[in-house]
Amino acid sequence: MSVTKVSSAMQDLTDDYAFSGTVSGAGAPSHRNDIINGGLVVNQENQTAPADDAYTIGDLFLHVGEGTPVMSLETDGPQGVRPWQKMVLDVNAQGGLVYFMSNADCQDYIANGKLSFGIQLKTTAATIANARIGILKWTGTADAVTSDVVGTWASDGTNPTLATSWSYENTPANIGLTTSFARHTVEDVTVDSDTKNIAIFIWTDDGTITASDVIGFSEWQCNPGSTVNAFSSPNISVTRDNVRYFLEILGDDIANQSVCQGSAISTTIADCIWVYTVKKRIIPTTTLEGTITDWGCNNNGSHPASGVSYQNKSQSSCMFRVTVSVNFVAGDSCSLTSAQLTAFAKIDARF
Repeated sequence: MSVTKVSSAMQDLTDDYAFSGTVSGAGAPSHRNDIINGGLVVNQENQTAPADDAYTIGDLFLHVGEGTPVMSLETDGPQGVRPWQKMVLDVNAQGGLVYFMSNADCQDYIANGKLSFGIQLKTTAATIANARIGILKWTGTADAVTSDVVGTWASDGTNPTLATSWSYENTPANIGLTTSFARHTVEDVTVDSDTKNIAIFIWTDDGTITASDVIGFSEWQCNPGSTVNAFSSPNISVTRDNVRYFLEILGDDIANQSVCQGSAISTTIADCIWVYTVKKRIIPTTTLEGTITDWGCNNNGSHPASGVSYQNKSQSSCMFRVTVSVNFVAGDSCSLTSAQLTAFAKIDARF
């Protein structure tokens, strides 16, 4: 039997990506990035008009702010076709994006005592002069955060007052924006032992904002230690599974897609089981998007749904109980189907 020896350089690279234990000393392995989907390669929900305290482009990034910005995911980012989040603001708006870190993911930061963060930011010809980065600490119940981190917005140039149990771990200050992407960092931030969750909050309150002014975000990077690593992102299959720990969507790829399988339990009711691709963070919220007429059951023909309820929800699966007005044959197999691209099933375990 032959044995292939792994070079020390390759071993170091593998160890960096595989690292999940406690770090100590000045920094973290050089390829570690604890922002899930920091490269913005997964965009299941594609929420383009998020209200205040609503998730938006990139699935795990929450909009906090005034008005309703227009969001899109562009593909001319700081490296080749790397995506970036384009936020088109309302006139005189104040707002930005928030990323939450789970309690489990905070433990290395508490052990190390330090956090460092970096991101690429830009504006457009309709210039927003400044943005700010806040590293926030949650001291309430672990993983039960107040998702709208802002209690009260302040005047231009003054940091917002945060919601109860959130506090700034750094002192946010103006970051000058230009029409080209530039990397901005916040390093050597102390992480206290009473930290239950961490949030990264990036916002603008520039007092000169006019309608259609733009701020762009790309290459979110966070790691333990006193300095921030170069941007790093795992391959897309790993990223997709990491995102699905929080959010999974099925049925929005093509019209008339089979979402999950089941069987008729009577002449008018069918139970269809969805086993999630990835076990969820918590028992999730389960919804069918679109109108009820966009849904149906295939059972020797397509039967439009007249009602759907959710049964037996867990972190691993749920059951859709589908009611139809056309007779089933009890015991026959069937499938829950979506008739339109706008009809999809959403399993949401985000904060």
